[in-house]
Order: sequence, then C-alpha cells, then structure tokens
Amino acid sequence: MKKKRVLAALLMGCMLALCGCQSTDRGVVVKEQETVEATEETQEETSVEIEEGEEDPGILQITFYPEVEDDYDPGSGQWLLHTEYQRIEAKGGSEKAVQAIGQWSQKRVEEIKNARAQGAIAALGEEQTTDYYRYSIYESLRAARIDRRVVSLVEQNSEYTGGAHGNYGSSGVNFDAETGELLTLSDLLTDEEGFRERAEEELIRKLTAAYSDELFPDYEDTILKMWESGFNWYLDGAGITFIFQPYEIGPYALGEVCVTLPYQEMEAYLEPSCLPERCLTPSGAGIFAIPIDEEIPLFLAAADSQPHMLELGIVGEEGYGPIRLKLGDSSVETEPFERLGNAFLVCRTDGRSFLIFDADYASDDFVTFVYELTDGILKECDRQNGLSIQGGTINTEALRLQMHLDVLGTYSSFMDYTIDENGNLKASADWFEISGNSNAWQELLTVRELPVWMEGEETSLPAGSHICITATDNQGIVRFTVIDTEESGEIHFVRGDGAEDTWTIFIDGVPDQEYFEMLPYAG
Repeated sequence: MKKKRVLAALLMGCMLALCGCQSTDRGVVVKEQETVEATEETQEETSVEIEEGEEDPGILQITFYPEVEDDYDPGSGQWLLHTEYQRIEAKGGSEKAVQAIGQWSQKRVEEIKNARAQGAIAALGEEQTTDYYRYSIYESLRAARIDRRVVSLVEQNSEYTGGAHGNYGSSGVNFDAETGELLTLSDLLTDEEGFRERAEEELIRKLTAAYSDELFPDYEDTILKMWESGFNWYLDGAGITFIFQPYEIGPYALGEVCVTLPYQEMEAYLEPSCLPERCLTPSGAGIFAIPIDEEIPLFLAAADSQPHMLELGIVGEEGYGPIRLKLGDSSVETEPFERLGNAFLVCRTDGRSFLIFDADYASDDFVTFVYELTDGILKECDRQNGLSIQGGTINTEALRLQMHLDVLGTYSSFMDYTIDENGNLKASADWFEISGNSNAWQELLTVRELPVWMEGEETSLPAGSHICITATDNQGIVRFTVIDTEESGEIHFVRGDGAEDTWTIFIDGVPDQEYFEMLPYAG
C-alpha cells in the first residue's frame, strides 16, 4: 500500500515577479507587477506520494567551494592566466540527485581545466605588456531554487582571452530533485505549443516595453526562432526565467538580459510538479531566490486560507534609501543602503520560514539580515555586519556566507552558519577560511624578521620569506603557510592603537605594512 500525503491549497498566482540577472555593464531587469485574485477556479490539488515505511530523504543541500589556479610562463615566470571556478558538494535529498549533480560538477571542472590549458597556451604566444595576468577565466554558481521537485542553478561565466573586451554570460542548469536527470523545458510542459505562443507574446511585449530601440531590429525574429536554435532558462521562486546573452538580442553595451515569466501567467501550460510547493501549502520546504520590489504570495500556516503578501525593496530616489519589508499589514524599515543584494526565502522542514537578504552601504560594506515570517508578522532575528550572500550558498539546513575583512591584505573569506532556535546566525567554526589565498597578488614577501608562532612556540621568519594567509579568527590571530616549505603557523596581531586608530594592524607593536614588501589592498 501507499500512504499518500496530500498537499492541497489555493494556487494563488505563485510569486509573480521578474528576477533580474546581474550584468557587469548595467543592471538589466525586466519587471512587471501584477495582482491576482483568488477564485474557486484557481484551486487545485497536488500530491506527493511516499511508500509506507519509506524515509523522507529531505531537501538536497548544495554547497559551492571556490578553486583558484594560475599559469605562468616557465621561462620568464610571467603570469599568463588566472582561473577561478567553483566545485559543488551535494548531500542529503535523493541519492540519485546527489550523484548526478556531483558528476555534472566534475565534468564542468574538467571543461574549465581544458579551457584553462588552451588559454595558457594562447597567452604564452603573446608579448607581455603588463605585470598583471594576460588572460582570465571566471566561473561562479548560485542556487535559484532547491526543493523536493527541482534543483535549479545558475552558472555565471566571464573570460578574457584577448581582444577589445572579455565575454560573459549565464546559463541555467536544471535537475529533477528526485532522479537527478537534467530537465528540458519540455519536461515541465503540458501544452508545449500553447506555452510557446504565450511565451513569445510575453517575451516580446516585456522586452519592447523595457528596451525599445536598444534592441537589435530583428530581435523579434530571434525570439520566434529560439525554440529551434536553442534557449537558456532556469527556475526560481517567481517563475521561469529566460536568459539572453550579450549580442543575442542587443549590442554588448545592453548586457545580459533576463526575462521572467511568472508561474501564475504560464500555469495553464505547466506540469503541477514544477510549481513551488510554497505557493500551495506551508509544508513546502526549500530555498527560493525571490525578486525585489514585487508582491509575493506565501502560505505560512496550515490555517491560512489566503496567502500573506511579502514585498521588499529600497525606498528612496535613485536606488538609495532604507529597505522596506512588508508582510501583509506588518511593515519594517532598515537604515539607508546603496543597494539591496540577494534575497532568499528559506522554508525549513520544521515548518519555520525565514527571509535572508544582504544589503550594501557602498563599496562592499555588506550587512546580512535574518527575519522570521510567523503569524503574519516580520520578526527581525539577526543582522551581521560584513557578511554577504554573494559567492556563498543558502540551504534549508545551513548557510555558507562570505565575510569581507581586512587582515594582512586578505579580503574575501567564508564561514558556515546555521540558524539557531532564536533565528540567529550561528557560526559553525572559529576560523574564517580565506578564499583565493594562493593568488599571486596575495602572496606576502617579508622584508624584515616577522614574529610568528609555529608548533606552539614563539619564533620568527627571516626577511625574504614567502607566505600566504589561510585563515583568521578576525580577532587577533591569522594562520599562514610558508610557500616554499609548506610549514604553517600563526601571526598574532592587534587592530588599532587606541580611539584615534581602529584600522591599522600592529604585529609586536609594529604596523603590519612595515613587515612586508607590499600588502594587497583589501577594501
């Protein structure tokens, strides 16, 4: 026999909004606000079946780990190519999905390494004109939606291999959360022809309204032909997002353009299994990237007959001002920020729901906020200065966040966190991991004896030692590795010498810059 768990609720427009992609040239986001009234006709039942006695595998947990590699001219030692990419570690959830996503990640890493080899060979054949690297390859990943039904990731790539400028773009990668199979858009459709006609109409309408004469004259033909030539898409909490790369529908200056078709608009053509359960019932666990400045309907409790409308955005002119959060009649505001970064709805398996987002005062001066959504009220639980979501990972059970710090020229670090019973971010370790510490620009050369601790004893490194920083507690200790010998140790420091100086780092009473040939700028 099978024990059927019925997940019944109102299908209420499912988080309408558009989620924009980031562009190095400009923020190109198509947005449209709509309001959907609940009617009896929009009600629908959907169900998930679990064999009796079968253990619920839970929600897949995905973490991105950065890797950095550099290539040098073996003759001159000149820097040829800098490469950064991310590996995926998947666990929990379906074992088939864990294996499939791991295999996809490994294959992607091999492709990047092959591109790296070709790039290094190309750079070797060019005359050196700068002390900086000649070519670069960057790849980063972010989660857009992870629940019991779908794992949708976005891969962002950027490279420079000669010419007037580099190239960049994003790609959606979508997996079935149970089988691990890569999904095509056809897998999610009940009426492919109807979806195509409606999608063409909506894409052309929204692009025309947002960009008008900035688009290529034949951009409509590109939309009509993309079903045969191929297209790029992913899923998030709002809907199906189509990605158009630079030069695809407009010039390079237009940048990458993303257009989202909300689930609510396309519901008639979609398999119910591709809709986020959070639109249907409060038991729908998962993480969902959410759009900014849009109303999002959420069911938060079993007793809810109507959804609570969630909205967040910056209040103010020209994008600067306080961040306003609204949940039904509940509303709160933060202090002013320059921009609102990433935002995620985290719906845990214990039934608690949290809104996590980061905001930037100005030059990467981030703050990460945690609000619990309960009883139709926004409850601020935590805020952490210096933490950001970008480059990290959000899961239902744990978060990997990026800390911006300034310790001996280091800048970007990572720490794993959980959300405790009070809704606070709780660090899972005592040390911040320094990412990219093997970069050539983060290698430190001592110009005088450097006081250190090695193997539990106080000693010193001679002038001319090459070290890299690997971790810090951000309180008074950094860990390092000697590059030539791979020995490791600690440097103890004090930040500031009083009320007038709270930034300079002193080592044994001496400013840190006096110990090294150069400290990289970390701000």
